[in-house]
Amino acid sequence: MISILNEALHGTIEVVLPRTVIAQVWRGTPRQANVGRLVSAGLRRGSPVVIDELTAERAREIGVKIGQTSHPDIVDVHVALAAAERGHAVLTSDDADIAKVNRDLILVHV
Repeated sequence: MISILNEALHGTIEVVLPRTVIAQVWRGTPRQANVGRLVSAGLRRGSPVVIDELTAERAREIGVKIGQTSHPDIVDVHVALAAAERGHAVLTSDDADIAKVNRDLILVHV
């Protein structure tokens, strides 16, 4: 996981971080230094770390997908939508939950 973080911070790979994920995991403690580094990188223009914002349009897309899949977790749905749009794999500990939203995604268990 640290190697993926380093690759993203050095511009080797693009990482998309949905805003809802930040809200779900952020606790503001020193133990979250790596999350903080990703968030900070995502705030810089042209960064390989992209923050997928929870805009009004994105909220509607999430709501539609929840209606289609009956999956109630907006974070899972936001992750699945952002990954599918970019053709990205999803790094997750919730493989089964993300798969309920989109079975075509490549899921990497962490």
